[in-house]
Amino acid sequence: MAARERVYIVFHWAGLVFGFFVIVVFGAGFAVPSASEVLQTLGITLAVVGIVALIQSNDNLRGVDIVACRAVPVPAGEDVVLEVTLRNTAERERVGLSVRTGWRVKPRASTWVPVVEARQTVAVRVALPTKRRGKFAIPQMWVCSLRPVGLCFAWKVFPSAGDYYVYPVPRGRPLEVEVAESNAAEDDGSEDVSGHRPYVPGDMLSRMDWRVFARSGRLVVRALEEGRLEEVVLRWSDTRHLANLESRLEQLSFWIEQCVKERRDFRLDLGAGRAELRSDQMIACREALATFKEEG
Repeated sequence: MAARERVYIVFHWAGLVFGFFVIVVFGAGFAVPSASEVLQTLGITLAVVGIVALIQSNDNLRGVDIVACRAVPVPAGEDVVLEVTLRNTAERERVGLSVRTGWRVKPRASTWVPVVEARQTVAVRVALPTKRRGKFAIPQMWVCSLRPVGLCFAWKVFPSAGDYYVYPVPRGRPLEVEVAESNAAEDDGSEDVSGHRPYVPGDMLSRMDWRVFARSGRLVVRALEEGRLEEVVLRWSDTRHLANLESRLEQLSFWIEQCVKERRDFRLDLGAGRAELRSDQMIACREALATFKEEG
């Protein structure tokens, strides 16, 4: 993501005030002949200070590069956190830097970096607000500085590189209500209830054997190894009763979050010939929901 070594620089408001003061000093030197030598000497000295500040502000960003920028998927409405890797390739430290996404940004979209030592690489985080699901390009990143004296504002711009994903808000009904019957339909129809035990209050409904209940009226749950929960299949078709595309995706997102909290393995089947994704492919699952488009 590193850009060409191009530093942009302008006078900050403090620098503009300083420049105006220098002009006033020079003007006073011409207006007051008796003190012209002293005032002109002072004006020249101040002008040199301003030039030195300009040079030092420019130098403070030399050798600073952004070498990587990435983010993990987040639900719509939450801030996506960009993980920005900043490297100082110079032989001297760089001080008073900020990493941001533009000229005028909200405070949360700007991160202060007090010092980056010579030849050091640091990781910083920059938060961006999100509103809707989808795949979005990471914006241009700026590294800025007002240091060392605060008279000049200098910045470097790094082009967009990569994308971030915003998946649907987890929202809907619990997994036990919606999916248990669908998964139970995959049973082979046997009435043998070996490997089962009687239902007791507090057992998860998703572990109940609904075919046994339908045939015999007995409430039994599948007996599992201690500490292990049954894998479930989260199907796009299981959400067909919901009103629209976004509601269906929010329901799938809710089931995934529930599986994560319960440490339950799952498979995500989005239909239409799409490959199934598993619980150990969490980022891929959320990216698939973020970019999902219904066929036809």
